[in-house]
Amino acid sequence: MEARGFDAIVVMGHAKENHILNYLTSRAAISEGIVVKQRGASPVLVCGSMEREEAARSGLAVETYNDYNLYELAKETGSLFEGRLRMIAAILERHGLKGVVSFYGLGDPGQSYMMLSRLAEMLPDTTITGETETSIFDEAYTTKDADELAALKSVAERTNQVMTETVDFVKRHPVQDSRLINEDGLPLTIGDVKRFARARLLHYHLEEAEGMIFAIGRDAGIPHSRGGDSDELEIGCSIVFDLFPRELGGGYFHDMTRTFCLGYAPQEVQHAYEQVMAAFNEVMKTLAVGEKTYRYQDIVCDVFEALGHPTIRSDPSTTEGYVHSLGHGVGLQIHARPRFSSFAEETIQPGQVFTIEPGLYYPDRGFGVRIEDTIYVDNEGRFHSLTPFPKELVVPVE
Repeated sequence: MEARGFDAIVVMGHAKENHILNYLTSRAAISEGIVVKQRGASPVLVCGSMEREEAARSGLAVETYNDYNLYELAKETGSLFEGRLRMIAAILERHGLKGVVSFYGLGDPGQSYMMLSRLAEMLPDTTITGETETSIFDEAYTTKDADELAALKSVAERTNQVMTETVDFVKRHPVQDSRLINEDGLPLTIGDVKRFARARLLHYHLEEAEGMIFAIGRDAGIPHSRGGDSDELEIGCSIVFDLFPRELGGGYFHDMTRTFCLGYAPQEVQHAYEQVMAAFNEVMKTLAVGEKTYRYQDIVCDVFEALGHPTIRSDPSTTEGYVHSLGHGVGLQIHARPRFSSFAEETIQPGQVFTIEPGLYYPDRGFGVRIEDTIYVDNEGRFHSLTPFPKELVVPVE
């Protein structure tokens, strides 16, 4: 905070998907809250009185809206917005938050603008600001402590187990006329597979926060195509299975992708798969603490361009070949720091957790290939995959 010139910080909003609030409150089971922290002082959590016991589990000092007479303020002004505005001003004044105060969290853009503008008028001794690039929290949780790593490892183990069980579920279905068939004689669909995977996620106390990708054929060639629920599983087609759940109720993520063909792989897909694995292995053997992350995006572009594929570096508008960056950090967000793009000026450090996920995509030729592991960097600078699921292209079927 001192380096950034902040005298205080405020984090607020609804807790759902509010990774900064969840980070500061150790994911306490509250629906919303306000955390204030003066430089050099311990943070304080302010929340509704009904959630005071859950808020106390955060380990922070807790105050409630009742301490600031929120409901009386709302009644007096005839507006919940005005009441909350006056309450926030009172919180800042009680805790001596003056000077430069940086705000974070989630909220409606219009209401947030009105609130911050009005606060600036009400508190002339306060300069209200925020951050637009690498925030103080991006810096704080780009590396993980022992408790965070334990949570990430646990989610990784359970996610890998769901991937194993889902692939085994697919393998158990017989083939008829080049398609996998259910017990009722109807074709097995992507929707069937996703329903099975979702049930297993819940069994292991995991949840989909942003869906999953199970895409076949042409859809596999479009990196963020989720796959159509009615699409049938056909042998010899590339399938991209990208599974990225988090702890049930909100928490740490894992991110993994495997590409497979049922029964056999066409030569073109096999060739592309080998090239993606070559790029993946080249990155893994050259990863080093202290290196800039953009170096590894460039390594993958070098590999693919030498093999004749377009890349996002050679043609930023390309929709085939290698069309995305190499990876991203993983934590309370599925996409966090560090970033592995050509423009990222970030450095690999011990304690980081990030993905490595090269891919090749040719939708008009009916296939896509992506391989993704989540990697942890230990304190000695060694790199460990949290994704031990096998990397085999062909999945045998009955």
